[in-house]
Amino acid sequence: MDGSSLCHASVPVLPENKAFSVVFKTLPPSCCLFSPCPRQNNEGGVIAQLPSTVTTFNQTGLKPGEEYTVTVVALKDQARSPPASDSISTLIDGPTQILVRDISDTVAFVEWTPPRARVDAILLKYGLADGEGGRTTFRLQPPLSQYSLQALRPGARYHLAVSALRGANESQPALTQFTTEIDAPKNLRVGSRTPASLELTWDNSEAEANSYRVVYSTLAGEHYHEVLVPRDTGPTTRATLADLVPGTEYGIGISAVMDSQQSVPATMNARTELDSPRDLMVTASTETSISLSWTKAMGPIDHYRVTFTPASGMASEVTVSRDESQLTLSELEPGTEYTISIIAERGRQQSLEATVDAFTGVRPITQLHFSQLTSSSVNITWSDPSPPADRLVLTYGPRDEEAAQQLALDGTRRHASLTGLRPSTEYLVSLVAVHGAVSSEPVTGSITTGMDAPKDLRVGNITQDSMVIYWSPPVAPFDHYRISYRAAEGRTDSTAIGSDATEYTIRLLQPATKYEIGVKSVRGREESEVASITTYTAMDAPLGVTATNITPTEVLLQWNPPLMDVESYVLVLTRHTVVAGETILVDGINQEYQLTNLQPSTTYTVAMYATNGPLTSQTISTNFTTLLDPPTNLTASEVTRRSALLSWVPPVGDIENYVLTYRSTDGSRKELIVDAEDTWIRLEGLSETTEYTVRLQAAQNAVRSGFISTTFTTGEDPRLVGQAKMMPMSLKRNSLHLHCQFHMRYSSFSHLLCGCIMSVQFQLPRSQGQKCRENPLTPGNESITSIKQKCGSLTALNTIAS
Repeated sequence: MDGSSLCHASVPVLPENKAFSVVFKTLPPSCCLFSPCPRQNNEGGVIAQLPSTVTTFNQTGLKPGEEYTVTVVALKDQARSPPASDSISTLIDGPTQILVRDISDTVAFVEWTPPRARVDAILLKYGLADGEGGRTTFRLQPPLSQYSLQALRPGARYHLAVSALRGANESQPALTQFTTEIDAPKNLRVGSRTPASLELTWDNSEAEANSYRVVYSTLAGEHYHEVLVPRDTGPTTRATLADLVPGTEYGIGISAVMDSQQSVPATMNARTELDSPRDLMVTASTETSISLSWTKAMGPIDHYRVTFTPASGMASEVTVSRDESQLTLSELEPGTEYTISIIAERGRQQSLEATVDAFTGVRPITQLHFSQLTSSSVNITWSDPSPPADRLVLTYGPRDEEAAQQLALDGTRRHASLTGLRPSTEYLVSLVAVHGAVSSEPVTGSITTGMDAPKDLRVGNITQDSMVIYWSPPVAPFDHYRISYRAAEGRTDSTAIGSDATEYTIRLLQPATKYEIGVKSVRGREESEVASITTYTAMDAPLGVTATNITPTEVLLQWNPPLMDVESYVLVLTRHTVVAGETILVDGINQEYQLTNLQPSTTYTVAMYATNGPLTSQTISTNFTTLLDPPTNLTASEVTRRSALLSWVPPVGDIENYVLTYRSTDGSRKELIVDAEDTWIRLEGLSETTEYTVRLQAAQNAVRSGFISTTFTTGEDPRLVGQAKMMPMSLKRNSLHLHCQFHMRYSSFSHLLCGCIMSVQFQLPRSQGQKCRENPLTPGNESITSIKQKCGSLTALNTIAS
């Protein structure tokens, strides 16, 4: 075989940067020689002897980015074919082990391991993960293995890729992701400050922070506080730190917060203002001195500085200890007005000044100042008189009337409020300062009160689509009323009505809707204040309230519920003779209610409506009359053979009379009409030893109550006393006092009293209506018959034996 047996060799694929495959066609020689080697130096080649049946070969262990020459020779015995050759380059490798560190809000530092292959450049590409803004690409020199990314967006997620480039070939990129820190707020500044507060403003973070954590404390570490402030819409956010210590420097740190991330704090120091001394006043003055007092500043200070300046002259200063709260300025010019101010100082820091004007000698009040003028009131202020007045007299009254009112005020007062004034009326006001027995000239002024608004605005007859508003007219004359009304979320409608109206029906309203209603009086271009009220249109009402199961003291109310959900029902129970009703609340799930403790034989009106929150339905009502209640506790007593005493407890309700019926066992029946005032009656002419059944009813007009009944049996004619009881009561001067009680049925009792010298006290029966007291008996034997002859029939007997 000669060399023509190897006809072709090719390198069709480049699968990786360290290997390639060779494909060739051969005649059947005994074997082939495969020899790849670097093209530049022909050193380091590899020779592989392959069987003649192999037509492909995969070579590994090559260097990335190298060009190789591949030669294939066919061998047979000692013969060698001409070589078939081709050239190929392995792929270049890319950077590896990419690392992002030292990440801040706008900067990130990237490191990587360089490729082994010789490359022309390193490509670094990065961009936002959401694709916004595209990608940024840097072409770096091959020796570089790190790079600092600048001007990143705070709080954003980035994709990063680093690859190698040689010629037109680019390696596989090394990929990673990272997220920048959120940025801190910027440009912290104090907008305004007071002794107890600091108003802070800052520019919002570029990152979409949800809120800001504000931490502040005194520089000594005391009074530590932390607050979370929501981010304001717009470029800045504002927060006010309150309840601070006056004249104190605070350290403040503000961090942006976004989900679980928090920025580094932006910091600043700020000092609160010194608080001013307060209530500076003149307590006394002479021709050459002025005495002052004030309330001390609360914060830490070094001292007070008092400045006093005459109306035409040079200012003078005096320093006062921080522990002092009063001062007398002496050696002043007589009869001169001074402007006096006081400030607190601490180091170079000064508080706002408190000022007062004062006179040496006498300075009158020169002017009255009026403010907060309404239809019925006004506030009046005035300057300090000097020297301070002992008392002040304020006089005011309508200009066209001689009568005026006076107010005596304390001399330290600098303001007063006049109330109860008439609307649209001009008032003259004067103020006099009294010093001992001397009164100053009056200082006068005048005001005219405004128009008064309609009064007592109220709403009634509320339905689902209308309501009636009522009011009382104002005092001041006017041309007409203007009524306005609007739903909570809707347009305002208004109308003008005549001045003689005191009610108005608003129609075409939305049901169950909150309305704001205002009424004001108008005269020309002048308008009064608005009398306003807020109310809701009604919900639908319950239906068909009825009263059932009526007794003298109880009634069952039943109704059908409205369609709308009900929170509660309001029942108003009214008696026909009583103006004020009883209000009862019933849970909204109920459809009936038991009324108890009612008055018998009484007509009631029940009005009811449904409520749900502020909504109320229309009112429905029904009337009912309770039944007449019967008398109670019918009792038979003092039953004899021919009579019995009946008594009872009268009913609660008013009645006309009683109907009393009694029937004996033999069937005889009698009916009596008894006056309503009576609570007992004695039945006479009864049959002996007969059982009687008595029924009693109360009657009012044609209505009768239920009845009560009792039964008793008349007695027979006994021969002896049934019972007698005698008890010793006391022994005095050989006299024995006895108490004897018995029921007398017969007149022969001499055996009980025989042999006693008696004096007797006894009680006549109820029907007798009188008493016999201390009826003496003659010494010796006196029968009970003589007692009966003296006092009549006895039911109880008290005796004294001697």
